[in-house]
Amino acid sequence: MSQTTVNATAVPSRTPVIRALSFSRADLPVLALGMFLAAAMAYGHAVLTTAGVALAGLSLLVTIVVLVFARRQLRADPRAGAFARMAVGLALATMLMGLAADALLLAAAWIVTGRLMAGLIGHVGDWGEARSAARRASLSFAVSDLALVTAVLFLAIGAKSTGIAAIGAAVPTMAVGYLMPAAFLLAIAALARCALPPFSTWLMRSLAAPTPVSALMHAGFVNAGGFLMVRFAPVIEAATAARFMLFTVGIMAALFGSAIMLVRNDVKGSLAASTVSQMGFMLLTVALGAYAAALWHMVAHGVFKAWLFLGSAGTVSSAPARAKALPQPWPAAIALVTMVGAYALIQTGEGGVLLPVGLACTALLSALTVGLRSVSRSAVGLVVAAVPVMLIALNAAALAVMSALQDNAALPLIHDYAQFALLSLFLAGWVAQQRVASGERNLPPALFARLFHAGNLSA
Repeated sequence: MSQTTVNATAVPSRTPVIRALSFSRADLPVLALGMFLAAAMAYGHAVLTTAGVALAGLSLLVTIVVLVFARRQLRADPRAGAFARMAVGLALATMLMGLAADALLLAAAWIVTGRLMAGLIGHVGDWGEARSAARRASLSFAVSDLALVTAVLFLAIGAKSTGIAAIGAAVPTMAVGYLMPAAFLLAIAALARCALPPFSTWLMRSLAAPTPVSALMHAGFVNAGGFLMVRFAPVIEAATAARFMLFTVGIMAALFGSAIMLVRNDVKGSLAASTVSQMGFMLLTVALGAYAAALWHMVAHGVFKAWLFLGSAGTVSSAPARAKALPQPWPAAIALVTMVGAYALIQTGEGGVLLPVGLACTALLSALTVGLRSVSRSAVGLVVAAVPVMLIALNAAALAVMSALQDNAALPLIHDYAQFALLSLFLAGWVAQQRVASGERNLPPALFARLFHAGNLSA
């Protein structure tokens, strides 16, 4: 063996430690984002708020889990490194957005997260469907970016400051000509980011993205709309018309997403429709002024949806429609219990959060019913039955903690009894939905086809 061969064999060109610490030119944007975040915190341009910490913590947690998952799921993907860099960049930009004390800094981070998510949606660049989905997402994000930047400019001129705290303090004396357009533009920015109608198409088309991208998108990215509304809560509270717009679109989105879930039998399509519905509920809760409930919804939905998407990898179709429904008379019984509890909540003077709490109670009681019906007389069965009870207790405790940290709106949007009436309508629709899901009733063929193809329009 020659001396040259011996040297090449005995001395590796690069040790694993050096490879782990090496950087390439492609890593520079991510490093710049990290340094920018550190500089913002060091020079006082970052502030800890309940909404910001909730969003930043959610994004960091989900990103870590997704990166661990993606190491195996994308191990044969030649662009796995690019995915990891963009995912880390998305987390850093989201943290910067959540902690920003300046409205211009928040808007800049908002734009960066949109560009990164559009790139992630088009991850499979040689697939026409992925490129089309990325273009549609980029268009919706551009609308959102333009609306937010314009709103920030209105607010900065009206408050003579770009500080978010200063803007909030200046709202009572701000000219209506600056305040009202800014409130509506903030609402439009949130609607586009949360994929609520008429911006739902980009989310339904994003199913072309890999599963880790979907987990990042549905678990953290879309929730930023709720964060934005809570962060600029004084502006939204001062513009009742903008709150009613959020309220109305939130109701429409909740019903629209729930209806699509009835007809979609693919897992990712059903989960995407669920996200549209859940984002509708979140912005509906914000419009009502129940900010604490909206923030807990944001966190709980993000963690749960990430788990569902990561668990759906490799699954083609979801459970049959009948398996998704509760048998009669359980839906009606749960609705009745929820209504009794809602009325009791009004009598105690806590009806301001009646609608979101009532809907959450319905979901948790449904989970409890499913758990109890599937329980067996064994130790494992007792554990299965205890899980929904633990979830109910956890949600109640988390909502109490969030309520202690985050103030709600000074004035509710609608009266307690109006919320009671709206809750009654939602529950009646849910009972009817259960009958359709169980096969007892069928949707009209034309409506079924329209819902089934929602989001599949040509680019």
